[in-house]
Amino acid sequence: MFENFFISKKEVAKLKITPKNPLTLTCEKITHSPRVINTTQIKTATENLSLIDIEEIILPDLVHNTIDYILKGFFIYMHQTGLYNRQLKLWKALGNTAQVTVLKLEKGVFSKKELNAKIINLFTTPNSPCISAIIDESDNQNNFKLYLSQALSKVNINRLRGILYFFRGIPTKDFITKLNLITSSGDPILKYESTFLNHMDVRLNVINYQENNGEYIFNPIYPELKSSPKEILRIKNEQY
Repeated sequence: MFENFFISKKEVAKLKITPKNPLTLTCEKITHSPRVINTTQIKTATENLSLIDIEEIILPDLVHNTIDYILKGFFIYMHQTGLYNRQLKLWKALGNTAQVTVLKLEKGVFSKKELNAKIINLFTTPNSPCISAIIDESDNQNNFKLYLSQALSKVNINRLRGILYFFRGIPTKDFITKLNLITSSGDPILKYESTFLNHMDVRLNVINYQENNGEYIFNPIYPELKSSPKEILRIKNEQY
């Protein structure tokens, strides 16, 4: 309880998201008619995204690649698997993202210590984030609830459409059990919506990440789907 009291969020970067060519296919246009769009078209739309670092801050490769994956790889994954049908508001928010901010977590009052986590907020409007992504760089899955509480802190919960939690390592049975206890996992249909029991319009998606020779591999593990795309979506370690 008291461990949250001395933790604060500090913005370290801001990025603007715009289409390179607004006259061609964009992610925003795709969200209007997803059922008639094929995988080739949606990939073309994601490659039309332009990410502009407004403050010209050099961010860690993991953060850059995670942002790229969220806006491109995860957007495609939700469409390929049909998950967007169960989490339509979150998927549409991804396709309409106009701004991204990156925050670091610090603990302490007079002497600040940076924690092994970053929060990425996605905005469709400037008022409040529609999606918050947590990058947990530790190997301790017990930090999940601590970092989740920080992501939910000082945001308009009525505007929030989803939480994305990125972690490394192998998920433990205890970790999956905790996820099941706080989401709609008990219902055979609603489990794919993966809504928080106390915030029924906010979806939770958990993604495992690994780094191998400069290449980041992202693997969504929750909610668990019966089938996933055969192609593993990989984001190369490259700068914008």
